[in-house]
Amino acid sequence: MKEGESLYGHVKKMQRYMERIMRLNVYFDEELTVDIVLNSLTSCYDQFILTYHLNNSNTTLAQLCNLLQTVEAGMKGKSIASTPASAPVLAIGQWKWKKMKGPPKKKWK
Repeated sequence: MKEGESLYGHVKKMQRYMERIMRLNVYFDEELTVDIVLNSLTSCYDQFILTYHLNNSNTTLAQLCNLLQTVEAGMKGKSIASTPASAPVLAIGQWKWKKMKGPPKKKWK
């Protein structure tokens, strides 16, 4: 999946790839199709993938598409740093403190 690409468009593209493969008389079960789609997602969906595998869900590709759309809708309101370039940066600098030598020379009124 490319950065910034629509999730729905990506899943539909993956579905078309699977259909092409099946036209070449290469058949595999729905579970493998779902795993291929899950592995093609960006790292910001890692938590979803982990939860999906922990629940041992046996879903079709259409059901997975619906689940992913729900997750994507929930993620739109949040700031997601999926790449180091867009990650927030904490900059730490060094301050040079000067010690004052005695009272200031001029008094302000």
